[in-house]
Amino acid sequence: MEPTRLRITPVIDASDVAFLSGFCRHSIPEHGELPSFAEGGMTRMWPGQPAVPSPWVPCADGCCLVLAPGRARVDAAGQWLRFLIDEFLGAPRRLDGCIEVPGARGRGPVLLIVEGDEVFEGELGEQQDRGWSR
Repeated sequence: MEPTRLRITPVIDASDVAFLSGFCRHSIPEHGELPSFAEGGMTRMWPGQPAVPSPWVPCADGCCLVLAPGRARVDAAGQWLRFLIDEFLGAPRRLDGCIEVPGARGRGPVLLIVEGDEVFEGELGEQQDRGWSR
């Protein structure tokens, strides 16, 4: 598994890919083409979603979530993963993998580890002593 992707098992179908991609408003051309939101794609709004656009978009094949380039903010990445798992990707699906997300300005990168419905965050580098949070 690539370090910018989280595996979805079983894979999601094309309608779920289109639905979930509406939260991010970006396509990931290097892993299948999704509709361009500049060309009339729908922006998705859902009760309880985080206030910022999602940095996660499903691949066109429905096998993984991809961290959209330039959209990765550590606070949004973790919040959105928890939201997507709770609302859409929970049972019977499973989300797994680990991904390094750039830290907030002046802070080291953060490692997000996802196992099923659990999302763990831990700062890497000099801030490592701060530990893990869920």
